Amino acid sequence: MLESTTHTIARVLAIDTSNVEDVAFKDICTDSRKPMQGALFLALAGDNFDAHDYVDKAKSMGAAALIVSKQVESDLPTLLVKDTQQALTKLAKWHLNNIKPMSVAITGSNGKTTTKNLLFNILNSQAPTLKTQGNLNNHLGVPMTLLQLKQQHQYAVIEMGANHLGEIKYLREIVQPDIAIVTNTGDAHIGEFGGFDNLVKAKGEIYSSNSQNIVNTQTSFTGDMSFGKGGDVYADNITNNCFELHVFEDSIQICLKLIGQHNIENALAASACAHALGIDINTIKQGLEATQAEPGRLSLITTDKFTIIDDSYNANPFSITAAIQALQSFDTHKVIVLGDMAELGEDAINQHQQIGRLANQSCDNFYTIGELSKHYQGQHFDNLNDLSQHILSQHQGSTVLIKGSRIAQLDKLVTLLQK
Repeated sequence: MLESTTHTIARVLAIDTSNVEDVAFKDICTDSRKPMQGALFLALAGDNFDAHDYVDKAKSMGAAALIVSKQVESDLPTLLVKDTQQALTKLAKWHLNNIKPMSVAITGSNGKTTTKNLLFNILNSQAPTLKTQGNLNNHLGVPMTLLQLKQQHQYAVIEMGANHLGEIKYLREIVQPDIAIVTNTGDAHIGEFGGFDNLVKAKGEIYSSNSQNIVNTQTSFTGDMSFGKGGDVYADNITNNCFELHVFEDSIQICLKLIGQHNIENALAASACAHALGIDINTIKQGLEATQAEPGRLSLITTDKFTIIDDSYNANPFSITAAIQALQSFDTHKVIVLGDMAELGEDAINQHQQIGRLANQSCDNFYTIGELSKHYQGQHFDNLNDLSQHILSQHQGSTVLIKGSRIAQLDKLVTLLQK
């Protein structure tokens, strides 16, 4: 967590301090709605908001000083910069350079968050480790994450997301990772990238000559270490979520708490990163087996009526296929609920039709909700209340898989079913 003074920060940002009171602060905050006692409030401006309008609110929430990109009326010590987003990035790089943890950058179409969590549990058992919280993986979230570094942190595991060319490159230049990995290159956000080739190119921006580059053997990248079938780190003797992990010449038996065999590949990715950082295979095993699913990411919820597989956080064709495969390991009546998949561009209807054929073949009852979801050709519902009531009345004792992109808001369905 960045603790400093306004004069120190001014020097980092090349600002004249002659008219700025030198005050100490703890942390940097960009959200005027949150308590920020003694923090430096940095006013970001976007397409739909301008935090400069809320400097009075920031003061009332406890801000000690301000960074702004235009004149504001405030009696707080104020640092004026040309661009507050650029200032945020510059401060994050400066703070990272002061702490100097070993850093790992993770991107990919699927599995970023799970790989991050698996690797965090491995590393944190050895030394204090910082990881990206939630979905703070963009041009604002990555620098805000780095500003949470404390002196004791020896590792930083940074997730990087993107849906346009150049975004991962920008984030890599901020983090300057020691280890870089692309989990996979699927069809997530393919419409935003303008095609699969651009998607692969964008993910590959995480790699550089300054990092140890870890690649999935199923991608077209070349690197210093590989994971997956035929790689330096691989799995065999797989039974459900138990497998034998091979890390070069070493091997060990692993049983994950995570459901879905696709999570074995995420475990391989995390294992490769850990090995690159000098972590032994026994410690890797402990970290992998301690990791549990995050809410909304193939997390199991057991009620007195049925079992819910809550995979409502997001969706694309690859991840839906993986979730449907995970459902097959349950020896019960199987129900699938799918919402729209977003950001698929011109191929959206075709992708929904393909996934619909798979879903119809893979369960006893298949329900859909959302406009694009009509192309799945399941039994369609127009609202969540009707759908939840139908499931509650018709499917006691079943296993219910719920999945859709964030725009589908199927987390609300999970809540309704739990009530």
